[in-house]
Amino acid sequence: MAAKDTVSVTLDHELVEYAKTQTGSLSAYVNEALAAKVREDRRRRAILQAHRDRAHASADHLLVERRMAHVARQLSALAADGAK
Repeated sequence: MAAKDTVSVTLDHELVEYAKTQTGSLSAYVNEALAAKVREDRRRRAILQAHRDRAHASADHLLVERRMAHVARQLSALAADGAK
């Protein structure tokens, strides 16, 4: 069993009353809810990372480099025109 920390939190009264009707232990209810939130956050992050990995793998890196070079040339030209 995982180690437990004792914490103090402020919760909406209605939420506390509801949670108390669902289980005999408010701590257990809050712990389960927090664990579910953590699992969902981790699942969403994994999906986002998978999308990023696929996008990076399928990107045309040479095209991106050419476009970035083009933008850099345009910025240099604008800077030169502004210095006149």
